[in-house]
Amino acid sequence: MTTAIKWEEVFTKTYKEHGYEQEEITAIYRIEMDARAFFDFGGTVPDCLRLQGIEKDDKEIKYYWDSHSTQASCPFCSHMSNVRANEYYTKPIQDIPRDNLAFYHIVRFQKYRCENGGCGTNLFTERFPEFSEEDARKTVRFKKYCAERSLGSGCYAAQRQLRGEGAVISNDTIARYIKAEAAEVIEANIMRDNVKIISIDDINKRKGDKSSGCTVFLDWETHKVLIIIRGTTKEAAERALERFPSSEYLSRDRASAYSSAGDECGKTQVADRFHLIQNAHHAVKDALSEILPAKIYIREGDGWVSVDPEDEENEMPSFYVPDHVVEERINAAGLTPAKAKKYRDTLKMLELDSKGMRTANIAQAMNISVKDVRAIRATAVTTLQRVDDKIAAKTAAQDLGGIKTVSGERVQPSNRSIVEPFRETVIELWNAGRSHRDIYTTIQPLGYSGSSNAVYQFILKLRKEMPDEIRQSQSRAVKKT
Repeated sequence: MTTAIKWEEVFTKTYKEHGYEQEEITAIYRIEMDARAFFDFGGTVPDCLRLQGIEKDDKEIKYYWDSHSTQASCPFCSHMSNVRANEYYTKPIQDIPRDNLAFYHIVRFQKYRCENGGCGTNLFTERFPEFSEEDARKTVRFKKYCAERSLGSGCYAAQRQLRGEGAVISNDTIARYIKAEAAEVIEANIMRDNVKIISIDDINKRKGDKSSGCTVFLDWETHKVLIIIRGTTKEAAERALERFPSSEYLSRDRASAYSSAGDECGKTQVADRFHLIQNAHHAVKDALSEILPAKIYIREGDGWVSVDPEDEENEMPSFYVPDHVVEERINAAGLTPAKAKKYRDTLKMLELDSKGMRTANIAQAMNISVKDVRAIRATAVTTLQRVDDKIAAKTAAQDLGGIKTVSGERVQPSNRSIVEPFRETVIELWNAGRSHRDIYTTIQPLGYSGSSNAVYQFILKLRKEMPDEIRQSQSRAVKKT
């Protein structure tokens, strides 16, 4: 069992060792206690409480207080009494922890006799609601301290943190403090008479569970929550709106229940900002979907645009690619099944779109969703361009005798290659009939630190840049390797 260290005993022993008399020690101790109470708890502990002593062990710190009040108000009739009874009530009140130890005020409250003859109470205990509420075992500031911690991290996390600091507290207790403080705020909000515009919206306490739906009421001018009620029905919203008779306007979404509640309460209703922007966004998208076919320009000269030459001035160009051409291009580009399907869908969408069909009709004709049609339209240009690039790359490779090559904007010229310092050796060996792997093993002892593939790519670039100096007959050697 841990033995508590008492401040008075340590204080007395120390002063006696320095030659002080007991009367002097008592007087100095009283001054010491008053000074500590003022500097440590001034404005927190009531002035009528006087510090008597301090105890400390390895788990907690205790400050002992006695009441020296001369009057108190009866909690039952509010009559001020000056008659002190010779009785006391002592209880521990926990405060914010110190030095990783639980901190308690052990307060001895004075009891008074009620002087009001009409009050049925004889004795009552004085109360200090600004310090600790009636029957509470925590100070007011410690409750607020717990609530603030939980708002930032949750009740369970706040419990772990506070216990790590030495406090004796549970997550259930912290949750009760939050609810009590929230109830006070809501009560004050309901009593307000200066709310002009109320914003209303619904939320679910559990995502996707409509049975947990609640309605949130906010002050539009301050953007602060006024009240949250259970339910999203007209009746629930109407009862809450009646609590704010000073409000003139109701900002809401498109829920019919809230619209009906606003009508019943006589509020001028406006759409909230989010839904105004959303409605405008949808209107713009619908308008663009209707005029988009007239804005699509397709390249001519390769069979991709079909126009009737006899009636070109009166008819819009129609986009059409024959099925056999589509399959030829898919094979030429070497597309995977998934990419081939996307390519066919893109061409079909463009064909229907060029005929003036709307997005919804295109989706029905292709047996896909409207969302998928919009996605295909958004990537149509990229899809067609990629197929063109793949066909062009394969065609270029065939022109070089089947040599695999590279294409695109990121390809660097041969003079930036790591093989450039060995250009003459590479050209000489290549024209002599050596493969790129043989060249790689030859230039390695000369200081080359790259890969054989870099040599291979270097030769391909030379074939394009210097066709007269590089022999074409070597393509078979490269292809075999």
